[in-house]
Amino acid sequence: MVSAQPTSAPSVPAEPPPDVRSGPLASLRSARARAVGPALIVILLIALVALPTLFDLIFGFSGAFQLHRVSLIAIFALAAFAQNILTGYAAQPSLGNAAFFGLGGYLLAWLAGDLGQPWWLAIVIAMLASALIGVIVGGPALRISGAYLAIVTLGLALIAGSLFDLWDTTAGRQSYGINNLPDLLQDDHSLYYLVLLITVVIFALGWVLLRSRVGRAWVAIRDSESAALAFGVNATYYKLLAFIVSAALTGLAGALYAIWAQTADSSMSSVDETILFLAMIVVGGLGSILGSALGALFVGFLPLLLGQLPSPINVAGLSVQVSTLTTGIYGLLLLLALIFFPAGLASIREWLTALLARVGRPGSTAQQGGGAA
Repeated sequence: MVSAQPTSAPSVPAEPPPDVRSGPLASLRSARARAVGPALIVILLIALVALPTLFDLIFGFSGAFQLHRVSLIAIFALAAFAQNILTGYAAQPSLGNAAFFGLGGYLLAWLAGDLGQPWWLAIVIAMLASALIGVIVGGPALRISGAYLAIVTLGLALIAGSLFDLWDTTAGRQSYGINNLPDLLQDDHSLYYLVLLITVVIFALGWVLLRSRVGRAWVAIRDSESAALAFGVNATYYKLLAFIVSAALTGLAGALYAIWAQTADSSMSSVDETILFLAMIVVGGLGSILGSALGALFVGFLPLLLGQLPSPINVAGLSVQVSTLTTGIYGLLLLLALIFFPAGLASIREWLTALLARVGRPGSTAQQGGGAA
């Protein structure tokens, strides 16, 4: 009798470990990550609203002066966002936005100052006039591209600066002073809230626009104009639209700057302003709303901080005049910002997100108490 050989039980594949990337825990983690952005925005808005009170407590009588500086940074953020729409999103290397900045300032000074029109009407007219000039100049200018477009638009800024200088010279003045603004616009606190409100509204509308069909068309043209044309995108129309929107927003920023400074002068359309706008979007981040704000904060606030350094500083028996090195220090910090954040300061958000994801990932170094993630 042949004894039956014991047969081994069929192997059952081991149950795969639960996928940590799915399931209720992953959904909760994803929802929490999505809620971080809106929560930070709400906290930031609350802080900005409370900023005047905080400045009064910290700086006392000079709180209004410090708040006046913050209003300027918000105006710069508008100008940077306008430049970013044209250069960062639509990939049009324009150097002529300073012309619209000066146009907005001079129209505000002329309408609200000389003609006595309401300031809000002067702002609207300044935006419409800037948009109209954007159509007139942008149409022919967009027939070219690249460095040629940059040179043509730079010529626009130089012509505008010369015309504004001629306007002042003919009138026998060095700048266009505004002496009859209402009390609302002469109080630093109310002016801050007005500029903050306009900036927040424009950024919110821009966020919606850039996620609409128009924004997607701009990004498609930026990434590959040939591919965009193949998919039926009217590149000329959307480029001109970017030029118009950028011109109108820059005119708005120029009008607000004239209110802020209570004057307008030809330097608003100088090459220095052109470089300032470009520096803000390059340092902040091309094609980023957050980058426009961070670039304005860095470029606009950093010189003010450097101006607060004591001068001279005695180091090892040497007396160093910091005031003479401010420009060099400023340039060095700009260089370091671009070296460590080549995609702009807006990339800090991605860097922090990746860091938090790496720390919170199961099996990471932080959770294991050592070892490789």
